[in-house]
Amino acid sequence: MRFRTFILPAVLLGFGIFGATARAGVLGSIARDTVEVNRWPWPYTCWDQAAVKAPFPGMIENAWRRQNILADYHFGADGIELSEAGQTKIRRILTEAPLQHRTVFVHRGETPQQTAGRMKAVFEYANKIIPEGGAPNVIETNVSPPGYPAGWPGGKDPTISRKFQGWLPEKPYVPDRTTGSGAGASQ
Repeated sequence: MRFRTFILPAVLLGFGIFGATARAGVLGSIARDTVEVNRWPWPYTCWDQAAVKAPFPGMIENAWRRQNILADYHFGADGIELSEAGQTKIRRILTEAPLQHRTVFVHRGETPQQTAGRMKAVFEYANKIIPEGGAPNVIETNVSPPGYPAGWPGGKDPTISRKFQGWLPEKPYVPDRTTGSGAGASQ
């Protein structure tokens, strides 16, 4: 009898402790899952956002490099002396560009001597422009310059890069809706 009075409460206490820990585990799991579901997209999108943003600094640097490049048409006929357009571009780069992007990139010439002459001409002109106490940041590059000189498309042959002009009609017209052709042009 004594044994029963001692064992029964012990067994009941054991079942109670086991049941409480089982319920706490289930309740803890439900609470953890609820928090995770409520915050669902955030923990998993951080890596995606970082991967998407990673190339932007390099893109920005490449864009500034192309923007601040001195091309062949920024130099005179000899390819060494700065033209007025080249001087204006250097002045704009060294005075108007943000401080971290005030680098002049010089496109390489056809020969090493031409490249050295270009670098020297740019250094000399940049030293006149830059404020006291600073050295101009001039770098040689082989990146292709964007665009073309302003006078090039309208040079001796005005149809350069305008090949579409060969098939343009002499007078504009509205196509005929029934046939889809320009039959109504003469009306």
